[in-house]
Amino acid sequence: MSSENSGGGQAATAENPNPHVRRIVTGHDENGKAIIWMDGDAENSRYPNERMISTLLWCTDSAPADWSHDEDMGARKLGTAPPASGTRFMHSVLQPSQIEGAPDPAHLHRTDSIDYKVIISGEVTMYLDDSKVVCRQGDVIISRGTNHTWINEGTEPCRSVTVLVDANPKRSDAVAGMTQQRH
Repeated sequence: MSSENSGGGQAATAENPNPHVRRIVTGHDENGKAIIWMDGDAENSRYPNERMISTLLWCTDSAPADWSHDEDMGARKLGTAPPASGTRFMHSVLQPSQIEGAPDPAHLHRTDSIDYKVIISGEVTMYLDDSKVVCRQGDVIISRGTNHTWINEGTEPCRSVTVLVDANPKRSDAVAGMTQQRH
């Protein structure tokens, strides 16, 4: 693809809940020279519920990762968790919720991963087993395999980027990337 695309991510609004996320992926030509391999909107989105859009940007199958093959790792179909021994990099938009008070405990989930989340815009409340914290634009969350859920108690959509890194120990009650329902 060309590197001429000058577009950028559009903000998520009630009228446009699925913003375009420009994804620029580098690579190498046949002589080993660095090139722009892909430049365009990330298109691998899934809708886990009526308020959330999650777009896979990239994933890896191992650490260290293999950057030498030309597979679009953002086109894979993954569940919530990253591939075994790998990573999952995603952009998400969570619309405001009508839920008041603590969420139903059935909405809590855990992954056997270390998750790095950066809030780009808006705000979201992270609920844990017995506590909660409001996360706002610029905040960074590092989640270490904890039971959690996200509720947007604000008035604007919350945009974030998250990297999930597969981790140990493995638990039978955790969301597992290979055993969960695919979207």
